[in-house]
Amino acid sequence: SEINTGGRSRNMLKVMQHLHMYYGKLAAAVLCGVGQHLSNITVTCIGAYMVGLAAQGALMEQVKSLAILMGVMIVLRVVLSYGESLLNHDVAFHILADFRIKLFLALDMVSPKLLLDMRSGQLASVLMSDVEVLEWFFAHTFGSVIVGIVVPVITLVIMGSMCWYLPFVVLPFIILMAVIPFLMRKKADAQGKVVRETLADANSVAVEGIHGMKEILSLNYRKAYKQKNHDYMQHVYKAQWEYGKRLGIEGGLLLTCTGIAMIGVMAAAITTILQGGMDRALYPVVIILAGMTFNPVLEICNMARNFGLILAASNRVFAVLEAKPQVEDTGRDMDIHQLTPDIIFDQVTFRYKEDLEAAIQDVSFYVKSGQTVALVGHSGAGKSTCINLLLRYWDTSEGTVKIGGYDVRDMSLKTLHSMISAVLQEVYLFNISIRENIRLGRMDATDEEVEAAAKAARAHDFILQLPEGYDSKAGERGLSLSGGQRQRIALARAFLKDAPILILDEAVSSLDSENENEIQKALKDMSDTKTILTVAHRLSTIRKADYLLVMKDGSLVQSGTHEELITQEGYYRELVQGQLTD
Repeated sequence: SEINTGGRSRNMLKVMQHLHMYYGKLAAAVLCGVGQHLSNITVTCIGAYMVGLAAQGALMEQVKSLAILMGVMIVLRVVLSYGESLLNHDVAFHILADFRIKLFLALDMVSPKLLLDMRSGQLASVLMSDVEVLEWFFAHTFGSVIVGIVVPVITLVIMGSMCWYLPFVVLPFIILMAVIPFLMRKKADAQGKVVRETLADANSVAVEGIHGMKEILSLNYRKAYKQKNHDYMQHVYKAQWEYGKRLGIEGGLLLTCTGIAMIGVMAAAITTILQGGMDRALYPVVIILAGMTFNPVLEICNMARNFGLILAASNRVFAVLEAKPQVEDTGRDMDIHQLTPDIIFDQVTFRYKEDLEAAIQDVSFYVKSGQTVALVGHSGAGKSTCINLLLRYWDTSEGTVKIGGYDVRDMSLKTLHSMISAVLQEVYLFNISIRENIRLGRMDATDEEVEAAAKAARAHDFILQLPEGYDSKAGERGLSLSGGQRQRIALARAFLKDAPILILDEAVSSLDSENENEIQKALKDMSDTKTILTVAHRLSTIRKADYLLVMKDGSLVQSGTHEELITQEGYYRELVQGQLTD
């Protein structure tokens, strides 16, 4: 999409809205900044004036008093510089923390839809790298712009008190310097967008390489992946080189303006002195003042040159913050103890994107309270989609999903997720202790309750064999454990939560037959008090279910018990025939 100044202005206003809580500190930072620049100008001008006086043979006492004043101003400058930097960065880092928290909360509302359009590495780039770019604006731009306006006005007034027309020599060049970044803004914004996007893509490739390192090594894909990584880094280099080339051109133009302006000031000052309109001792002061006038202007212009990156980063941040929530949490809180844990799918149709075919089409079924029901079918049949809709990761395109007679959209997400424990295909463990990973199911659980849940999930024995037992770290994403161990910990987590409805999406696929049988016994023991909906491919798991829902190509094609369906001609018998003959 075309980038324009209107878009830049809107984004800057959005970013500035986050400053309202810190106006007091920002005002103090601006005052420190103005004072720091003025004290610096005073020190430099005193030094220049002392040179002029010395050239005219001034008295030593006069020079000595100026030297004392210079020392005082140097100390003041150091204190004010420290105060400005401290206050600006304090505000900046507070706001960055606020942004990251808001981004995480926004992700909670828009996931998992956002991951269809953005790779995890790109998302990580937004959360960390793009937010970090905004630090330039908060710490080095907002307050500096005010300082960069106030200080030149003061210095021009001082120059005018020495010679009325000297400010008019400098002012046109200040205006021209301000115009240069404005004229190149479209190129800067477009290049900034490309830089941030190529960096995010390169970051995604790196993250994928880390996560897929085992596959890269086992498939001997190292050389090809190295080349892929190299190609993406080349894209980053080219984008940054173009961005840097424009920065160089802008910088050269700005310095040219400064140089010409200084020559003009020198010529005007010399002419004024020769005509007797100004004391010769003030000549070095005028030159220093002119140079110091341009310093804050150059700072603003140099920051403006990087607005392309700031705009691109803010665009990507606000794309997440302002993304439409996948599901609206407009339902009401309910007492889960008053809800019957039965499940109804009533003519449900769902597609992940409007331009895609339906993942499930006109699916209807009823799971009674206390019943164990298995969703059966080949991969891609729509089983996991049904689970996602029940968990309300997505909302139906058509039809309704109900629990206890209530549309899941009419109950708050807090109520819905309190009703359900789920062990999904992709088990995720956090890099914390095994005990704390299990306790995520119920944060107030005692150690004894955690261990009881682990025993029910047949995880207790292997946990005790770990170096630190329940206090052993799971490793990032649980990679220090085998697939079967991760599944048992996830089961323990679900057992500990003890919700009325238990969802198992291929939850025992990584377990051996012995452990699977033990888990099935544990599930059978709790089946009288829980409604269990399981996705299964193994015949041994399917047979344990009270009722089967057979899905094919997004439709429900058969339903009944294993004994009923196996005697019928149809898709189910074809599906399990191979396992019956093994």
